[in-house]
Amino acid sequence: MTDHDDAALLVAAGVSKAFNGVYALRDVDFDLRAGEVHALLGPNGAGKSTLIKILDGVQTHDAGTVRVAGRPRRASDIATVFQELSLVPALSVAKNIFLGDEIRNPLGLLKIKEMNRRAAQLLDGLGLHIRPDELVENLSVASRQLVEIAKAIHREARVLVLDEPTSTLTKADQLLLFDSVRDIQKSGVGIIYVTHRLTEVFELADRVTVIRDGRKVLTSSVADMEMASLVEAITGLAESEVAAPSRERFDALLDGGVAGDRSAPKLELRGLSGDRFSGIDLTAYPGRIVGIAGLIGSGRTELLETIAGVRRATAGTIRIDNRDVRFTHPWQALSAGVALVPEDRHRSGVILQHSIQRNLSLAHYRAVSKVGVLNNRSAVALARGLVETLQVKAASIAAPVQSLSGGNQQKVVFAKWLQPSMQVLLLDEPTQGVDVRARQEIYRVIRRFAEEGAAIVVVSSDFVELNELCDELCFMTGSTMSEPEQVTSAVNDQYIYSKLNERVLESHERDHQ
Repeated sequence: MTDHDDAALLVAAGVSKAFNGVYALRDVDFDLRAGEVHALLGPNGAGKSTLIKILDGVQTHDAGTVRVAGRPRRASDIATVFQELSLVPALSVAKNIFLGDEIRNPLGLLKIKEMNRRAAQLLDGLGLHIRPDELVENLSVASRQLVEIAKAIHREARVLVLDEPTSTLTKADQLLLFDSVRDIQKSGVGIIYVTHRLTEVFELADRVTVIRDGRKVLTSSVADMEMASLVEAITGLAESEVAAPSRERFDALLDGGVAGDRSAPKLELRGLSGDRFSGIDLTAYPGRIVGIAGLIGSGRTELLETIAGVRRATAGTIRIDNRDVRFTHPWQALSAGVALVPEDRHRSGVILQHSIQRNLSLAHYRAVSKVGVLNNRSAVALARGLVETLQVKAASIAAPVQSLSGGNQQKVVFAKWLQPSMQVLLLDEPTQGVDVRARQEIYRVIRRFAEEGAAIVVVSSDFVELNELCDELCFMTGSTMSEPEQVTSAVNDQYIYSKLNERVLESHERDHQ
């Protein structure tokens, strides 16, 4: 907890908001103390975004009050840093901070030196080591977020809202952001922190509020919470109650499970090289989940895409079921039972404008067609079976995929590859952009694939996810891949990060010898 006075800086009391008669928020209370990080959590559609917009003044509320420092909220009191930043890339850091509030001489010309000087003072005061004359387009994503925060503080915002600030950050950038947030706390600014990554709550926040179905269900000191109870508050379910796909349905769709000797590897890489990686060795066995931890730029995504035939290997071998293969197109990999769940599901995983049924029919075309002609009855039956098996929440199989939540969109991607030919499943950031409940459901889908005998390789920037999901873990730094180690209680996110840093340093030393 912080040492600041416990008197509330911001108080929202009895806030309600309805759209077309449907309540997005109902009688919600929320308060924020000066110098506090207060995490705001809830599943997708819970009402978090509506509450933030009401606090920020973007939307009006139907009932209730919002007060800052004991008075009605002013426009300058609250600043929100969204995932989509509002900076101008072609302008300097200082010009972005002063945008719309520029310092000018009597002739109306910009006083660049004075703006740079004041911006430097502001940045230094927030513990941000960023040059005021640097162009924003040259900054990392994390540094751009920090400039957005500095811009808000310059406008003397009393409350700072950070909306999913680490969703696109590396672990190193996350640590940089956390350090800056702690420095900002010391100035007395109150911070509302919205995230789906619960480990960040325990690392950074003082208190947590959970909203579910438009109502507040919990406000507590983080020190008094445990991970399991927080997950239960968000999902409304104990961990044992989180939806798990039926084994019987999986067996039916896979014709009894992935065939083969479970003591023999499904996937073997030997000296594999391609775009941004070289000399990679990897072995994946049936029923096992192998995690790959690597910093952004290490070649993780490129490795999976090469195995899946999206990219071409430049050297080395790929073996599937003890048979050498050389894929030049994704359809060849699919024919061999190798499927990729891509990092960007919107661009590569599904056709958003098309229905659930059409997306699934495309992937299962051989099963639902005869002599190249689609059998609509078979397509409907298959789509319904897949939706029921993976418990996709949708109005119907005719609903466009873009109408689904992020977690249900991702389930549709998994449903595409739930077919008898499946041997190897490659997962690139499998739970990116989904809420806590959907994440747990997707974990159960992945584990069910493994139980059926598929070999699974997972790439994730979320080290907690790797720890929770995987049986073994490899560390990738582009030029090398470590031998796998068993995931035990000693393997946590800090351990993974330190191991990757060690390997990066070892790689640099080898390069300079």
